[in-house]
Formats: sequence, structure tokens, C-alpha cells
Amino acid sequence: MKNKNMTYLLLAVAVLVWGLIGYRFFDALKESPDEGIPFKPANKSKEPLNDYAFKADTSKLVLNFRNPFSLAKAEEPAQIPVSKLIPKTTALPVATKPALNWGFIKYSGYIRNPVTKKLIAIVSINGANVMMDEGEKVGQVTLLKNMRDSIKVMYDGKTKFITSN
Repeated sequence: MKNKNMTYLLLAVAVLVWGLIGYRFFDALKESPDEGIPFKPANKSKEPLNDYAFKADTSKLVLNFRNPFSLAKAEEPAQIPVSKLIPKTTALPVATKPALNWGFIKYSGYIRNPVTKKLIAIVSINGANVMMDEGEKVGQVTLLKNMRDSIKVMYDGKTKFITSN
């Protein structure tokens, strides 16, 4: 019998909830929902909004270019000889160093040391294959950075990236 009493109680609660929902719905459908509130119009007169008022223009156009559609030719600028444009100076010739040929250094690839987990570059210097770690120097060639696809080397005070072949 305990379940039967609980069922009647829940049925009564459901009817009450649906009754409240129905009451509010039908109350909202009435024609005059604000019967008790008197309507009083405002006595304030409003100014009409004038969107078409003339405003003074504060910008000026600079039209000092030639007309591209006119048939008249534009004035040609005066021809100035080059000798007047370049000042005469006596400069001593600067001795330039010959370009450095990096062809003797070739990057063949890299291997990973399984113990230390470091990358070791395989570099060919003048035809001799050597394995170099970052910061290591062989002859005058120093390996600065190993980036798997290329290496950064320093030779004779100059640095260059060398890619693998």
C-alpha cells in the first residue's frame, strides 16, 4: 500500500504543476493584460531629428598632378649633366679581400650517439671525412651548430651555413 499512496501524491503534484502552467498561459492570452495600470502619455515635445543638416567641409584636396587623359604633353624636366650631379672627390681604392671558397667543406649528414643522445655531424674537409660535435674544431674549421639538414661552420673568422648534398 505504500507505493499506492506515493503514486496518488505524485499524481496530485503533477496536476498542480500543470494547472499552474495552464493558468499562466491562459492569463497571458487575455486581451488587456494591464487593466489595473492607468496609461498616461508624456507631455514632453521632442525636437525633430535633422539628419540632413549642412556641415562645413574641413578637408581640402590637393590636385597638383597632371591629367592623364589630356592630350597635352607634360613639361620635360631640365637635363642636368652627370658631371654636375656627382661631386669630384679623390678616393683611394679600397683593397678587398678575395672571396672565400667554401667548396672544400661538405656536409654529408649526421648520426645520433645512442649513449649521450647528441647529434654528430659527418663533414668532409678537403676530402677527409671527420665526425664533429658542436663546438669542436678540426684544423681551422669550427662546427658551431648542427641542425640536421645543415650545419653552421666558422672558418677564417667567417661563418656560413652548409646544407647536405
